[in-house]
Amino acid sequence: MIIAVIIILAILLFISMVSLAKPLTRNIVSLIFAALLALSIFFLTANDRDHFGMKKVSTTTTTDLISVSPSSQMKLLLYQDVGTSSKNRVYIYKTHKVQKKSTTTNPDPTKAANQVKTISGTPKVTTRTVRWEYKNNSYKLWFGIANNDHKVVKRYNTFSINKDWLTLSSQQAKELQKLVKQDSTKMKQDAQTYVTAAVKTALTDAMQQDPTMSAAQQQALTKTTTEKATAAYQAQAMAKLVAQVKK
Repeated sequence: MIIAVIIILAILLFISMVSLAKPLTRNIVSLIFAALLALSIFFLTANDRDHFGMKKVSTTTTTDLISVSPSSQMKLLLYQDVGTSSKNRVYIYKTHKVQKKSTTTNPDPTKAANQVKTISGTPKVTTRTVRWEYKNNSYKLWFGIANNDHKVVKRYNTFSINKDWLTLSSQQAKELQKLVKQDSTKMKQDAQTYVTAAVKTALTDAMQQDPTMSAAQQQALTKTTTEKATAAYQAQAMAKLVAQVKK
């Protein structure tokens, strides 16, 4: 409505200046319309520049965080540095298992702030969005034509991941996948040797403590030890490769 008021006042100002015959009347009326026009332009400018009639409103959403790695054994959160500063990063992530195209954060540091923290619960991403909204319908009626209602000021993203997750750049992730593929045969052989030794040690220690262990108990111990040893070897091997790509 403010635009319409400005146009009407400009027209009335023009008419008063050219159509009113008496100088005193013309000057007074023209001055009134000019003052109203200037005041309307002032408020329009204040709304556009300083968000006059508006207030900041925050909303928070929390969704599951899904690894972007194609491997189920690797939990991965990717980022891409923007510019030369590692402080300005675009994070690449997913929130649904069936999501084909990854989500990215805003690369503009004035529009987005990102934080990564380690938790013990379910990985998630929490986004607090700050928007400009009109204080009431009256302000919206006057200035709503600017289409700035609900305009996003900034998004604050917090990525909560578990300690077994990796946070790597896109380039580091590519190098890591390449190393895993190159060393896959050797890693399988080393894993088998590692697990076999762990199972042998566990059975030997258990039999020394309880020589009467049944075959079923030995089998259960072998299964449990195999699972733990496999996970331990994978963690160690992956840690070495990650340290290599982060050099």
